Amino acid sequence: MPIPVLCSDDSPSQAPTRLKPWLGAWLAFLIVGCFYVVQALGIFMVSAVGGAVVTLAEGIDVGTQLGPVSPYKEIWLLPLSLCVGTMGAMVVSIHLANRLAVPSSDAKGFRELLGKSYDFRNLWAFGLLGLTLGFGFVAFTEYGVLPPDDLPQPLFDAMISGPFSLQVWWALMLIGLFPVVEEVLLRGVLFTGLSQSWGPGMAGLMTTMIFVGVHMPKVLEYWPAVLAVSLIGSLTVLLRIRTESLAPGIALHSTYNGVLVTVAFLTQTTS
Repeated sequence: MPIPVLCSDDSPSQAPTRLKPWLGAWLAFLIVGCFYVVQALGIFMVSAVGGAVVTLAEGIDVGTQLGPVSPYKEIWLLPLSLCVGTMGAMVVSIHLANRLAVPSSDAKGFRELLGKSYDFRNLWAFGLLGLTLGFGFVAFTEYGVLPPDDLPQPLFDAMISGPFSLQVWWALMLIGLFPVVEEVLLRGVLFTGLSQSWGPGMAGLMTTMIFVGVHMPKVLEYWPAVLAVSLIGSLTVLLRIRTESLAPGIALHSTYNGVLVTVAFLTQTTS
């Protein structure tokens, strides 16, 4: 069954009368930059408003004076702000892509910008590749180059330190939301715009470099993590070029993250 999120459903007889939307390199850079700006603003606004509400609620509970923020309530602010900020930024990016494309496009035109459909039944191989890479990275960190004890892992630390319901929320974001958003934004909008201007080779190189750069603050202190991020970025963009679809890269990316999330859960329960 094809995944329609990545394709045009025009019939062959209609295809010649419909122009494929053109984005170009600089508009693609603009859209990606707007995504990260809007995401940062969304995270800041939700954190500020949520923190104020929680602090006010604590103050009401203890009387006339504002009390300290409950740690249990405070830990919900990070995933909530990340989720709202990311989804809001994605909505803005999609709207910008539709408006800035030439000719301006609708939902169907946006799917044309992203690529072709892909049969869901054939995604198992890319999911298996993601699982293999994930378990390979875990094995390398356990039996090869051990990570330093003070290696910062803010998202995974926040996930495993929360209650079970919050852990499930983190897992859904790390396995579902974030890989899909990154693939649509980088291997979808950015890669398409760059390849229209500079060709698929340069577009793939630039997209991978930006993908690694976005993750660099979280992996810089541990070179195997830098290598793993670079490998994931390279493989997903190669799949994008070869299949002309985002679905294989999403399958690989999500299953790879799924392995890391599962190992984080198991490590917590056995420690």
